Amino acid sequence: MTPDGQPRHGRSHLSPDDYPSEADEERVLLEVRDLRTTFRTARGPLRAVDGVSLSLDRGKTLGVVGESGSGKTVLSRSIMGLLPLQGVERSGSVLFEGRELVGLPPKQLRSLWGARISMVFQDPMTSLNPVVRIGRQITEPLREHLDMDKAEAKATAIALLSQVGIPSPEERFSAYPFQLSGGMRQRVMMAVALACAPRLLLADEPTTGLDVTVQAQILDLLTSLQEERNMAMILVTHDLGVVATRTDDIAVMYAGHIVEQAPTKTLFSAMAMPYTEALLESIPRLADPSHTRLSAIEGRPPNLLSLPKGCPFSPRCRYAKDVCFEQRPPLVPAPEPEHLFACWFPLGGRRGPTPAASSEPAMDGDQSVIDGQRGASPAASAPAEQSAP
Repeated sequence: MTPDGQPRHGRSHLSPDDYPSEADEERVLLEVRDLRTTFRTARGPLRAVDGVSLSLDRGKTLGVVGESGSGKTVLSRSIMGLLPLQGVERSGSVLFEGRELVGLPPKQLRSLWGARISMVFQDPMTSLNPVVRIGRQITEPLREHLDMDKAEAKATAIALLSQVGIPSPEERFSAYPFQLSGGMRQRVMMAVALACAPRLLLADEPTTGLDVTVQAQILDLLTSLQEERNMAMILVTHDLGVVATRTDDIAVMYAGHIVEQAPTKTLFSAMAMPYTEALLESIPRLADPSHTRLSAIEGRPPNLLSLPKGCPFSPRCRYAKDVCFEQRPPLVPAPEPEHLFACWFPLGGRRGPTPAASSEPAMDGDQSVIDGQRGASPAASAPAEQSAP
């Protein structure tokens, strides 16, 4: 593609010269402000994404982490506008390359999908069309968005299959999805998503269901392609271990909200949110003896149709006290740069936000600070009349 976004003809694949450079464009690629996605159900409104704000620079990677049902996938689909046409409401702002996507007509959104924004879906077996050959599924966006002829699109598709590490790409071009392994189908999904050199890639659990070796190969491939293309990426996963070395920033989601956000190194060295700590503790460690029981987060995620009063994590939090069950904590800055958290009792000896005047007197003064010791309850060091029931 030329610098003005027009296709270049007569070549079999895209070269590094076709990809954007930071020197040529503004640094911020994506700006999300107060994004809300609500599904209308027979039992009432379900707020799957509730007031999320974030930004992403060109060439950077944001990890979005949380349990199943925390709103990660709906957030990524809401950013793209990949939502049902009926029964759902989306509000807020999604600025992509300075262009507002919320409220954009479907036809204009479709012109961006694949060409400027792409997604690697969670399950390639259901995302790929089972009755359409692999080659056609890759060449379709090339012909639609880059106006390639049939021969050029085929040559580009074969080059893409080779680039994502599929052996014998000429033969696989004519294969059906069911003829490929899970890892190879995931690579095909990446080839489809990357075909038109998008500026932003959303990868929704790209390694789910794959063995550990293939997971590492897929993640390494995504990282190398991102660096080659100066592409921004949002990596959605439930595993903090996956994003530890592959992201620049991490946003932790719970019940449709971001409850902690920080640069990756800061999050792991100075996490403030008990939910983030619980996610980290649930990861198996190589240093543990065989058959060591995994640490699980007690309870279950809240029902989004009927969220509890106060902090949504309070029924499962070992540090919860009276105010946690009464008032929802705001997202406030931590002492570390670019670090935000939403907790009345943050870890690491920090002072939490000040509750409203109507809260329990237990939250006055220094009681909004806990020692942050792993496994220690703040109630244990508080006077008896101030501890949570």
